[in-house]
Amino acid sequence: MKVFCGYGIYLFSLSLFWAFWLPLSAGPKAQSGETQETPWFLSKESSLPFTQFTILDVRSSLQRWKNKVPGSKVISWEELSRTDAPHKGELLELKLVRKRIYDLGIKENDSILVLGDGTGGWGEEGRIVWSLREAGFSQAFWLDGGFETFEKEIQKKTNSKSESNISSTTKFPKPNSNLSYGIQKEELVKSLPSKEYQILDTREPREYIGATPYGESRGGHIPGAKSAFYQELFDAKGRIKSKAEVELYLKRLGIQKEKPIVAYCTGGVRSAFVVGILRTYGYNAYNYAGSMWEWSHDPKLPLETGN
Repeated sequence: MKVFCGYGIYLFSLSLFWAFWLPLSAGPKAQSGETQETPWFLSKESSLPFTQFTILDVRSSLQRWKNKVPGSKVISWEELSRTDAPHKGELLELKLVRKRIYDLGIKENDSILVLGDGTGGWGEEGRIVWSLREAGFSQAFWLDGGFETFEKEIQKKTNSKSESNISSTTKFPKPNSNLSYGIQKEELVKSLPSKEYQILDTREPREYIGATPYGESRGGHIPGAKSAFYQELFDAKGRIKSKAEVELYLKRLGIQKEKPIVAYCTGGVRSAFVVGILRTYGYNAYNYAGSMWEWSHDPKLPLETGN
């Protein structure tokens, strides 16, 4: 592969940008053509000019009614997903996803901040960000801590007179538009014998061992999957744990950072949230959106029960 001088200068500038922004240690080898990973979520400490973001409110209708966010746009993860069995939970065709986002008045290059319910939700904010990035909206992030962080920290910051230390036109590097952060059932099935992927079951422990509280056709987990309930990635204050804490947790599960990961849940919501955290921290992770709704529907596909 030829490396042009201009591209080298771009990469050097990019590395300086990231050294200033969000230092991430080298993760798994990137796919061919992939640019450096951007963070999927932002914390209250971020110095980004939040006034420049389009706010996408994905909280429950009750929470939106109780605490309105003026000027925000509203959408649910279900509006971007299939509802027909056995494909319930899968992302709609990308052209349909784009149309529904365009209808909200949002363009691909817009900076989007997604507000969820935090620990009170199911990781819907992560699912929305995953869906948006699959459809080419690369400047989509969710806010760690959800509305509580927005109300207590972000509004206070944006209303203050202190100047942001970066330009309002700052953009994160745009990922390759052909890159997908998802995996289909067929590829996952094919990979099981070779154990090409490390598999994380992000559901509750009771679901992992066989309970079916959310409409699965059969109980259990995909063979070889490790139980990694998504809320284990929150700290005592309801914020996402640090990179070091998450790495230690995964290491204890036997997860290797240099090997690709597939996460799943019931319908690809909690797992998308986990994928966003892992990608931010340098892991090569993918969301299986069909998850157990799809997998358990096929009686020919294997499932294991118990721990």
